[in-house]
Amino acid sequence: MPNESIVDQFTAQVERFVLSPHVNETEPVARFVAAVAPRETEEALDAACGPGLLAKVFAPRVLTFTGVDLTPAMVERARRLAAEEGLANARFEMADALALPFPEGRFDVAISRLAIHHISDAGAALREMARVIRPGGRIGLFDMTTSEDVAEAAYHNEVERLRDPSHASALPLSELFRLIGRAGLDAERLDTMDYDLDVEDWLSRAEQSHEQARGARERIVAALGTRLFGGKRVRRDADGKLWFTVRWAIITARKPEG
Repeated sequence: MPNESIVDQFTAQVERFVLSPHVNETEPVARFVAAVAPRETEEALDAACGPGLLAKVFAPRVLTFTGVDLTPAMVERARRLAAEEGLANARFEMADALALPFPEGRFDVAISRLAIHHISDAGAALREMARVIRPGGRIGLFDMTTSEDVAEAAYHNEVERLRDPSHASALPLSELFRLIGRAGLDAERLDTMDYDLDVEDWLSRAEQSHEQARGARERIVAALGTRLFGGKRVRRDADGKLWFTVRWAIITARKPEG
């Protein structure tokens, strides 16, 4: 998806993203912080930071916190959030995660949450994150995953793109680990968690046409009782409301010394 279209999509989503219940769930965020284990002497980068929500939990734990995002409205919202929260050590600027404007080894740690599946070249993004951390530094990723089965993954990604055209590709765990290795990093830790999403709420938090929303909904309904939707569980509750289960992964990796 061209950068201009990604910016348009996320400009429309800013406030919905900030208020999204699943983005603001405290337990997954706490597990991410625990996995990354930031220290007060460290300088941290948040690549594709969105509205800066991670700054609330990471900035108080590090020396400096820098967030970058492609969307001006997201950067402006992140700056407002930092001011509201009194995060004097947090700064935000516009930048592409595929071409980070920092020298090699600038940071101790680089993180990214719910962004890799929006990036057209996830491997290049990981290589950039690896480039800007020092030897011995580490990265932390938090993102959705999909099935290891090619057909199930393709079905899942088709539905995700109908819901949100800025979606590039959810990846299976094996591919995420392969890309981490190709970036010259050593994977250290994996944590996964399942989270139930209300389909109508999920659709309402992105920008799509009525036809796209209908198509996404119909494909999810067709996946009831199957593994079609990326191996995810799809169900209706007692009131007939449609739900699916997303699997999130937290992966930490380290850049070798020397």
